[in-house]
Order: sequence, then C-alpha cells, then structure tokens
Amino acid sequence: MDQEVGKTSARVSRELEELLRYYRPVECYRGGERIDCLEVASELLERMGLDADTTVCNRRRDVCLRIPRGSRLDMQEIRGVEVYLQVDVGDYVRPGEVLAYVITNKGELRSWRSELEGYIVLLYEDPVAKPLKCYILVAREGVSLGGDR
Repeated sequence: MDQEVGKTSARVSRELEELLRYYRPVECYRGGERIDCLEVASELLERMGLDADTTVCNRRRDVCLRIPRGSRLDMQEIRGVEVYLQVDVGDYVRPGEVLAYVITNKGELRSWRSELEGYIVLLYEDPVAKPLKCYILVAREGVSLGGDR
C-alpha cells in the first residue's frame, strides 16, 4: 500500500511540476542585472530600439534572446474585446502566420496574422485600453538564441 502511495505522489509531483512550468515568467536582463520587462517594453514602444544590450528569457520555454543595442525592432498591434495569443516570446514568425485569435465587439472570431518576420522579443498587453491592445515586438535581425542569460 505504501509503495502505491509513493508511486502516485511521485507521479502527481511530476505532473504539478510540468503544469507550473507554464506559469514561469518572462525575465529581462541588462548588464547581468535583472530589470523589469515593463521598462524594456516601454523603451521598445517609445523608440523601437534599445539603449543597451538586453536579454529576454522565456522561462516557460527555457529560451533566452540576446538583443544587441541598435537592433532593428518592429511592432504589430492587435486589438479586440478579447485577444487569445497563439505565440510566445522566442517564437520565430513569418508573414501570414496566425499570431492571435480575436473576438470583436460584434462577437465575431477573427484570426490576426503576422505582417512581420523575426523573433518575438516581447509581448505587452495594455492594461487600461478598451478594446484590449496587445503589442508584439519583433526583432528582424541581430538576435541570438541561448538557453540561459
């Protein structure tokens, strides 16, 4: 009986670890120091570029993007009553790929497709915008992938 309980609790522990993986945050680093990703998103939205080399790590996927200062970045804005993103930080997108499904104010479900090509550097949802606005920041060049910051 104790052996069965041990096997069950080990299985449950593994399943919980896998589930918790999906709730890991995106982390941003500059000069080896962890910084608020909101600060990086604001800088990117205002200037479409970075003042310093920055690393963005998606802990859900165990991937880090190294973005050198001066990298060319583009943004795609998605708007809708509800937005269901189909991409994540670290994904490589091409024009025509589905980025999100959007519910409009008329209750219609629409797909929102990429106009850009490159690595998704950051996803930012404007918390006060009505309808909801999501910004997808894409680096076309200069980005390198890694597994750790």
